[in-house]
Formats: sequence, structure tokens, C-alpha cells
Amino acid sequence: MKLTSMLITVLVLSAPVQAKAQAPAQTTHDSGTMTTMERKAATPSTTLTITGLDGTSKTVSVTEMMAMPQTTVTVTNGHTQKQETYGGIPVRDLLALAAPPKMVPIAGADITMKPRNSPRLTVIVARGTDGFRVAITLCDTDPGCRSGQAIVADTLDGRPLTSDGAFKLILSEDKMPGRWVRNLDALTVKNLGSM
Repeated sequence: MKLTSMLITVLVLSAPVQAKAQAPAQTTHDSGTMTTMERKAATPSTTLTITGLDGTSKTVSVTEMMAMPQTTVTVTNGHTQKQETYGGIPVRDLLALAAPPKMVPIAGADITMKPRNSPRLTVIVARGTDGFRVAITLCDTDPGCRSGQAIVADTLDGRPLTSDGAFKLILSEDKMPGRWVRNLDALTVKNLGSM
């Protein structure tokens, strides 16, 4: 009996302590600030840096992108099941700004690389401002290799992108947008064959 009453006393005394320990977390959440479980919103992208295999890089602004020849793609967003029309620049055209022309595949052309590797071993790492990254191959950017298009969009339904930053990577034939990158701020070419 003595042990039971001591245990009840300990439980009763510890209950308010636990409630006090939880109160700040609840107060923090109620006051509108983020808890550790919430994800921080990404900083909107404002420029895009393209880096070629040799380390050459070029940073482009929204104004520079809008001056380039635009392509439009209409896709069904796998998350919302809605059709969206994006306007932007083909990834292959952007790669040409920082990569030697021979590194950008052209439909039907013999691609010569040093060392000679398949364009499927050359990848483009696309990064968002929140650190999200995906890799696509050169084949993904070549209409002679793949039916879909890979573009860096700067407009949605004829209006500049807003909530997704200034730039967004879109792969038109992907069934789900798992390789789309919002708030895109970097495209970096890497050769996996040399690894």
C-alpha cells in the first residue's frame, strides 16, 4: 500500500510538470510562429545560374529570360489534375549559354564528347532555393531523344510565375510533377561517366 500511494503521489506531482513543459510549444504554435515540424517556405527565385561541364557559368535574370525565344507547353498537373500552360525557355537553349555547343545534343547529330559518353550519362542537376534537387539527362532535354519538352518556365497561363518563384523546371511528358522544380535557381551539368 505504501508503494502504491507513493506512486500515485509521484504521478499526481509530475502531471503539472509535464503540462508546463508542453505549454510553451503549444503557445509557440498558437502565436503563429513555426514549430520544428513545419517546413520553412522557399525564398522565391529571382535569377538562374547555369553551370557547364567545364565550370563556366552564366546567371540570367527574369528580364534576360523574357527576351529569349519562348516555348509553350500545356501539361496536366498530376497534383491538382488541372491543365496548365507554361511559357519559358527550353533547357537545351539555356545550357548553350554556359556549355560548349558540342555538349548540347542536336537531333540526328553525332555527339562527340571527351571522354565519349552517352548523353544519358550527362545529367543536369536542377536546384530550387529550398535545396530540393532533381537530375535529368541530356536526353530529357532533346526532342530527338524524348517526346516531351524540358523547359524553364517563367509564365503560367500567360502571367509571370509568382508563388513558384521566377523560374520553374517543367518536364511536359512526366505523368507526375516529381521532377518539376519550383523556385529554380540553378542548373548544373555533370558527367556521370567521369565519376
